[in-house]
Amino acid sequence: MMQDQIDRQEQIAVRLEQTRRLLRSATNPTTTERIGKLIGELEHEQAEEKEK
Repeated sequence: MMQDQIDRQEQIAVRLEQTRRLLRSATNPTTTERIGKLIGELEHEQAEEKEK
């Protein structure tokens, strides 16, 4: 695995963890829904990176 792929995976993991922390503190239903969609997108992106 190349260093840039490793860096990308680490970046996605950090963004995913930050987003999950935001979700725990969100109280507005609209915000919660948007953060949930973002988490789904990040998890999908993370899975794609792992396949490479």
